[in-house]
Amino acid sequence: MPVNIFISYSHKDENFKDDLCEHMSSLKRDEVVSEWNDRKILPGQDWGKQISENLENADIILFLISSSFLASDYCVDIEVKRAMEKHQNQEAVLIPIIVRDVDWGSSKLANFQALPKDAKAVDSWDKRDAAWVSVIKGLRATISEFKKKEITKIEQDSTKMMLVAKSNNLLNSAHERWLNDTAVELTHRKKDSVFLDDVYIVPDVEYEKQSYKDKRLFTSATSILSKNKVILYGDEQQGKTSFLKYFFKEKLENEYPIYLMGKDIKNSDVEKILDKAISNQYSDLSLDVFKSSSKKKVILIDDIDTINLNETFFNKFINNLESIFDQLIFTANFSFSLLLPNYSSLSEFELVKLLNLGNKKREELIKQWLKLGTEETIKEEDLYAQCDDIQESLNLVLRKNIVPAKPIYILTFIQMFDTQKSSNYELSSYGHCYQYLIYQALNNAKINPKEFDKYLNFLTELSWYIFKAKQGLGTDELSDFFDSYSESYILDDKEKVINNLISHSILVNLENRINFKYPYIFYFFIAKKIAEGYLDSDSCREEFNILLNQIHKEDSANILIFITHHTRNYWILDEIKSLLLRSFKDRNVASLDKEQLSFMQDFMNTIPDLIIEQREIQRERDRHNEKLDKMQINDNSSLEDKIDQSKILTNINRTFKAIEISGQIIKNRYASLKKEQLIDLARGGIESGLRFLDYFISLTDMSKNEIIKVIETNLAENPKLSNNQIKEFAEKAYLHMTYFVINGLLRKISSSIGSKDARQIYQLIEERKPTPAIMLIRQSIDIHFTKKIDIKSLALINEKLKDNPVCLRILKEIVLQHIYMFPVKYQEKQQLSELLGISLKGQQFAEYQTRKISG
Repeated sequence: MPVNIFISYSHKDENFKDDLCEHMSSLKRDEVVSEWNDRKILPGQDWGKQISENLENADIILFLISSSFLASDYCVDIEVKRAMEKHQNQEAVLIPIIVRDVDWGSSKLANFQALPKDAKAVDSWDKRDAAWVSVIKGLRATISEFKKKEITKIEQDSTKMMLVAKSNNLLNSAHERWLNDTAVELTHRKKDSVFLDDVYIVPDVEYEKQSYKDKRLFTSATSILSKNKVILYGDEQQGKTSFLKYFFKEKLENEYPIYLMGKDIKNSDVEKILDKAISNQYSDLSLDVFKSSSKKKVILIDDIDTINLNETFFNKFINNLESIFDQLIFTANFSFSLLLPNYSSLSEFELVKLLNLGNKKREELIKQWLKLGTEETIKEEDLYAQCDDIQESLNLVLRKNIVPAKPIYILTFIQMFDTQKSSNYELSSYGHCYQYLIYQALNNAKINPKEFDKYLNFLTELSWYIFKAKQGLGTDELSDFFDSYSESYILDDKEKVINNLISHSILVNLENRINFKYPYIFYFFIAKKIAEGYLDSDSCREEFNILLNQIHKEDSANILIFITHHTRNYWILDEIKSLLLRSFKDRNVASLDKEQLSFMQDFMNTIPDLIIEQREIQRERDRHNEKLDKMQINDNSSLEDKIDQSKILTNINRTFKAIEISGQIIKNRYASLKKEQLIDLARGGIESGLRFLDYFISLTDMSKNEIIKVIETNLAENPKLSNNQIKEFAEKAYLHMTYFVINGLLRKISSSIGSKDARQIYQLIEERKPTPAIMLIRQSIDIHFTKKIDIKSLALINEKLKDNPVCLRILKEIVLQHIYMFPVKYQEKQQLSELLGISLKGQQFAEYQTRKISG
């Protein structure tokens, strides 16, 4: 809607009014503003009533100030008076425009910011048009600010209406605002103000008593809504308070929720505490009415571990709450779970762990963010494509929980990837994400930006000292570190530095040992030290080579990835390329041509044909993400470095970690590296993976009889199978396993080395060596990173693979995976069906039914 502008002026200044209207013509044409002045009063209309009505409807009121205007009793006594009231009540914005020189300093309007620039009268500018341009610029700025405030007001009113409509209870306005406050500043391209309801995703939780052996069970935190006594524990900034806000709003409709902060509870006088809380949270409720109400009563206490009561009075306080409330939901830090036996009043509470956001929840949050301001217009295929782009960038930054998948971190990164604003930091690509979090922590610690360099240098040297010691620093070791540090650098306030870093979650003191709170901070600074010292320090080069040789270990691989963020020197590229060349160097690069896969030809004829089924895309994506979450939450990879791996397993792991790091460099530096350097990296990664594939195929072919015998032994326990059936099943199982590994390895190489922005590099690699394996990898990269199928390109590769049933089957499965994960129109499915020989099952009927229902 256009902003309503009311122009008040003296008729002696009519020429200035006409000039203003002329300069506003583009604003009016674009429907940014709707302007009114008294010359629009029609004959026979009540002019006083018309002026009054339009003044009341005005969003912006312009007064053309001159001696004639100030001399008009009607202008000053009626219009100015009412305009000032509207301005004071934030119902409109009043702007004086000085058109002729006049002494207006003692007038009622003197306190308002005037136009043009410096309140210099329009009449006194050398060029009048320049004066009006200055006025229009000022007016545009005011309109923009007015619209922001208006949107915020509408959204706040909407939130208020939602809460009031949901409840018979009238909440205090300040508490309403708090309930929908995100607690951090969020900036969105399509929405001026982002509220908690806009982005909140209910997290998953794990019930302590439901864990079963090695399998961990997790479920939605909505399950807590029906529990009577729960302690929800988690780390700081993990979303405990946000969940209580969500819980409060969910309970508001039919119940009486009360929220308390543990740190504010300094005595056990329950009634006094509740009386204050009720008056702060409800505007029409007293303690007596609350207690006598038949409504269910819910108490939410945030951070009960911060309640400042001894054990006796703590237990007394909780017991008193139980006599009043039907439902008690508390949050606490992780460490509090170890102290529960000390509090008898909490013995019947269920202990529930708040989990970080997994793949499924992250996708929900990304979709929420992308739909803000575009929910009615964004196309489904664009939504999923953008969602996957951000998810892939996010996963690169988070990796294996080196950055905790907390909502606050996830939202921070989503903003960065969505807006794609250029970074002011010296690091390339995702490096600025890590540095941003560190700078944010330093800001939260109230550290002067001038001292950032001191803290960054201190953390770099401390990380190196801990890295060399292979553990956190105890009191004596920390003292030795300070002595060593002081020999080279100035640090007068070492205790203050350490305490600041601990209190703001950069460092942590566990069992009297100083260490880094989160892996990403530790890896960041270790990598910084090595990247900066590699060319000059023998020690840094030595440690780098050790990391390279131990790339199969998670810690080493992560530090190496961080090094690629810290340096643009080419030595890192040379070292990675050298490592790729050494991977299975005695093997050929698997081509996957017809001859190499001849042993599987007959088997492929026995596999059932593929069918394009009608599947719900979101359900398929949810299944995929749930599968990933179950794998990750039950992953015991922390033991990886402790296991004495065999030489071959180490070599395999080293190969794929090197491929992954090569892919990271390509994704991060595709725009700054020369094409041949990118081709060398990508080809090195692809060929090292294919050399392992060649090894795998030859190994399974040589060990075929042994593998089949193992499978036969297992099948022999089934008395219903004959010997011939056992042999037949065993052979099929062996070939199915082989096919599955070949397919999986090609997908792994594609996702690790691929990049959306470097697609032409893979095309060049294919042109130089168009083997079936490389054609499949390039096609997989194209489909995976563009989220689209190029029918023409697909037809070419399909023709080239027509005599290679194994590779043709893999190609079909790549296409099928895309169809199930992204929206594809029925006409395109028909083309793909005809091209690849995949039948459509129930597609046309399903499409017809969909159109019929939507129509």
